[in-house]
Amino acid sequence: MKQVVVIGGGHAGIEAAHVAARMGLATTLLTMNLDQIGQMSCNPSIGGVGKGHMVRELDALGGAMGRLIDATGIHFRILNESRGVAVRGPRAQADKVKYRSAARRLLEHTENLKLRQGTAAGLLWRDGTRGLRGVELLDGSVLPCDAVVVTSGTFLNGRILIGERRLEAGRAGEPASTHLAEQLRSLGLRHRRLKTGTSPRLAKGSIDFSRLEIQPGDDPPRPFSFFSRDIPQPQVPCHIVHTTALTEAIVRENLPKSSLYGGHIEGIGPRYCPSIEDKFVKFPDKGRHQIFVEPESLETEEIYLAGLSTSMPPEVQLRMVQSLPGFESAEILRPGYAIEYDSFDPLQLHRDLSVEGLEGVWFAGQINGTTGYEEAAGQGLLAGINAVRWLRDQEPIVLGRDQAYLGVMVDDLVTKGTDEPYRMLTARAEHRLGLACDLADARLLTVARAVGALEPGELALVEAKVVRRARLHAQCETAWVTQTSPFGPIAARAGLRLDAGLTLADLLRRQHMGPAEADACLAQLEGWGTEREGWDPARERDLLLFELRYAPYREREARLLEGHRAWDHVRIPADFRMEQVQGLSTEVLEKLKLHRPETLGQAHRIPGVTPAAVTLLHLLIHRSKGI
Repeated sequence: MKQVVVIGGGHAGIEAAHVAARMGLATTLLTMNLDQIGQMSCNPSIGGVGKGHMVRELDALGGAMGRLIDATGIHFRILNESRGVAVRGPRAQADKVKYRSAARRLLEHTENLKLRQGTAAGLLWRDGTRGLRGVELLDGSVLPCDAVVVTSGTFLNGRILIGERRLEAGRAGEPASTHLAEQLRSLGLRHRRLKTGTSPRLAKGSIDFSRLEIQPGDDPPRPFSFFSRDIPQPQVPCHIVHTTALTEAIVRENLPKSSLYGGHIEGIGPRYCPSIEDKFVKFPDKGRHQIFVEPESLETEEIYLAGLSTSMPPEVQLRMVQSLPGFESAEILRPGYAIEYDSFDPLQLHRDLSVEGLEGVWFAGQINGTTGYEEAAGQGLLAGINAVRWLRDQEPIVLGRDQAYLGVMVDDLVTKGTDEPYRMLTARAEHRLGLACDLADARLLTVARAVGALEPGELALVEAKVVRRARLHAQCETAWVTQTSPFGPIAARAGLRLDAGLTLADLLRRQHMGPAEADACLAQLEGWGTEREGWDPARERDLLLFELRYAPYREREARLLEGHRAWDHVRIPADFRMEQVQGLSTEVLEKLKLHRPETLGQAHRIPGVTPAAVTLLHLLIHRSKGI
């Protein structure tokens, strides 16, 4: 029987192992410490704008992260709720102790999945080939397998830095993975050092919360997963504080003591999650910076300061923390730190996240140059799916940029690459109008069927929702609004004249129609008020209004997409010799050889490759095929 091994028990590893086993393959998750599966090394939260979209997409395809945060979340908020449906994003604080426990319990009860504690020393190849035959552990034992998904996080040659101190570690309290890192380097894979960091953890009882701005969660909290029925954990507030002039003075005075500014760090850090040192240096005109004060668990007294990531010495961190209002007596339980680690150029990956030249090997997560739990989980899910499909001789699942934020992320990585830790932002998606996170289950239904990781009942739930939405949409397009219809008085109260004939869809497209007026109209439709599992009337009303009001823009975008899709379906033959193409500039040739696009669509998205160059490639590919 074919077997898959997943190396790493972080968020990418959880998703890869879980989905491979749910798809029916014998799977082993190998991790250094079984007690640390699902550990949140940085901010104990899931989601946000862009990131929350990906978690919903994971969930729609049978992923675990949405269900895990619903089971263990202690503070839920919908970000950007006052803005359009397309850019709203769910976010939740996790009880990190419960999250870790829930993740391990989920995997232990997943059929076809085994957990194994140990450290991967290297990949084993069939004689004379780069074809995988197993994974060797440091203790000398071997896990035979036909495919491996490497989700090593920050452990490959990981190094923690606090001030001038250096410690070889994958994260605080856990050793680095050096043997596997050196083997991957020796294979000739292009690699680079990247950097991330964490904030100090404080004792809750040492903080004067009365002086902080309270940030309540949503009431009631709304789940991430399309299949969660409730939020079981007690909910708690978070708080906000701002840095002061004294904070800035302490940071500037001690910059040479920082690992980052003291010259001890060679890795490139995340642009969109800078350290507090970077914030004061790179944004000198900003008088203060916002810090989120977040509980780590209901079972501990630790508080996380999101936004205060630092590599300063512990004594300087204490002075920085105590300069914040309400933190004058604060006690640091664990100092923040920076961490450097090996990542490998994602331009060496195929679109299914398999590694070029290594048969049966997939990379997912921070090894590919990304940062964040959600980005890692998304890659883990897709790598796990495609490892299974490869073993079954099936075509890989490759999501388009217009299908999912997961598709945007993977395409960005394997087409454009990244020279800094990659983080998902809604601005990266040019088709975000069609990527509303609340529609992810319907949008990815066809893919979910092909993957087969959802339970039959879960698929049926989504299918019934899609049918019901289509029926209600059709009723809106065919119901006429007249003075004598049930909709007439509602339109009049909204200040709308009915001189010309209107359908209900036309009426709902008018900006005069707020949520209350829309609810009154929809209440007249057949089947609207019928209570069914998974049907949230307020959410469905917003989604219906979104679909109706943005339909013209979506239709125009769909027409533009047709041309892009056509190029995405034109594959560049593996033996196509770019260097022999006449008429391409040296710059374009260099970019094509470096990025190795698999399709004309990918080639078109490489910065610096002109439309004229892609048109020429198209012509030459057709000629080479004798078309």
